[in-house]
Amino acid sequence: MDHIPADVRNELESCANVVGTGIGPKRVGERETGEDAVVVFVSRKVPEAQLSESDRLPRTVTIDGEEVQTDVQEVGDVRTQAAVRPVERTDRNRKRRWRPAPAGVSCGHPEVSAGTLGTPALRTESGETVALTNAHVAAPVGSAERDDPVLQPGPADGGDAEDRIGELREWGEIHPDEPNRTDSALVAVDEAGLRDDVLGIGPFRGWTDAEFGEEYVKSGRTTGVTAGDLRSRDARIRVGGYYDEPVVFEGVDVFGPMSAGGDSGSVIGIEREDGFYGVSLLFAGSDRTTLGIPMETVQEEHGELTPVSADETRTSFRDRVERRLAEHYGEGVTTDEAVDFRVDAWPSTLRIAVAETASEALDAVGSTLAATEADEVPVVVYPADERTDELERVGFRIAMVGLQL
Repeated sequence: MDHIPADVRNELESCANVVGTGIGPKRVGERETGEDAVVVFVSRKVPEAQLSESDRLPRTVTIDGEEVQTDVQEVGDVRTQAAVRPVERTDRNRKRRWRPAPAGVSCGHPEVSAGTLGTPALRTESGETVALTNAHVAAPVGSAERDDPVLQPGPADGGDAEDRIGELREWGEIHPDEPNRTDSALVAVDEAGLRDDVLGIGPFRGWTDAEFGEEYVKSGRTTGVTAGDLRSRDARIRVGGYYDEPVVFEGVDVFGPMSAGGDSGSVIGIEREDGFYGVSLLFAGSDRTTLGIPMETVQEEHGELTPVSADETRTSFRDRVERRLAEHYGEGVTTDEAVDFRVDAWPSTLRIAVAETASEALDAVGSTLAATEADEVPVVVYPADERTDELERVGFRIAMVGLQL
């Protein structure tokens, strides 16, 4: 099944508590049955006995002459997810100023509380360098103008005019009286002001298509790195938070709960061996669901958005560490097959491993200790912004150096 006829949608969405419909695998509890279904999203499930006969959802609907099961899923109060109140799970580290800034940290227009910087640097078809987030994060409805400042962190997290990271370049208008397809905005940025990774996940590689049966992750200002499954595609659903009354979005991806207020603008994607690939732009949700705009739709709005490769924007973290070592120790720095570098520095020789992330730093601890002789000093260098409790507990046998480059 690749579509839901308009008359079927209209009939189902006329029932009480129904806020939308989509296509997805039928679920029993948290388990997918493997059978295609018309997913009916309700704000809350109500016992059938409490509904009038006209509001009782059918068990099946007819599409192209075939009977297709319906699957009722409760989604709660679906709204935009700019920050509206403190959340206990907030990672305060993501709410500070970052330079260069990774994707996954606080940002926002001066008239918006705070959302999430969605991507590293992207190149538009015209050659401009931009970052992606939501329109309701960078272009508040009714008051946004081209070249408005975008702050990192956002105002709710203390951002002010000194924290300008870019300028609003273009955005999708949100219409109150007709279906919307995207809530997205492009922010013109200086490449030097952004890192090429998604905080807590890894390097950003580009885009791919969402498929059922995969695990998806996002990195957001409020809930950090969380995971969920794809539950429906091509959804038409009502979303609150833009105007007094909810507005309709269509062509939406629906995921399990993986977000909260402040995560708007995050890119939802999949982790592969070589990095992170985005599938949808997170823009709304509730405590029961998360909604994303497919990246295909985003690029229909803004044109093709191509990740700026790390070697195009800046040298790798390892190369920058090598350059810093050369500045301090000159010819005493040599490459090392066992780790990365050997530094002949009085009074000790350093054996240095370089890690791009906190998890790589932890993995490097054992191999670095094993490669170091008794009279040498083992060192692991990693990005300062990646410090975690696990790194703090490594201990005194090895020097853990968080380097801000």
